[in-house]
Amino acid sequence: MPVLIVDDDRASAQLTAECLKMDSEVTVQIACDGAGALRTAREFAPDAVLLDVKLSDVSGLDLAAQLKAACPEIPARIIIFSGSLPDREPSLLPEGVDAWLIKPAHLSTLFKCIYASARSKKDEAPD
Repeated sequence: MPVLIVDDDRASAQLTAECLKMDSEVTVQIACDGAGALRTAREFAPDAVLLDVKLSDVSGLDLAAQLKAACPEIPARIIIFSGSLPDREPSLLPEGVDAWLIKPAHLSTLFKCIYASARSKKDEAPD
């Protein structure tokens, strides 16, 4: 399962990537800004994107919608993965966002959220 991590804190992104790669089915790419995330998403076609809110060039919340619009053929699950709490009811996610996890998250919670994208794709796939 390809996962894109978008975080301008490279150490945090690399630590998350190493944890995710403990599952041999997971491959990870890292982007440190919005432009890199858009480029990498087109090339890497991730099933899930872990997206920080505070990036150097764009808000992760704005980038979520940009990723969905720029890559409609790549139905990636966009997961905000940030130390920031949502500024609204957690069940009311911003446009383009499928889930919101607060750092640090337990690894099992992270995997459950990431693999939800694979399950939903299987549910939507024609027989």
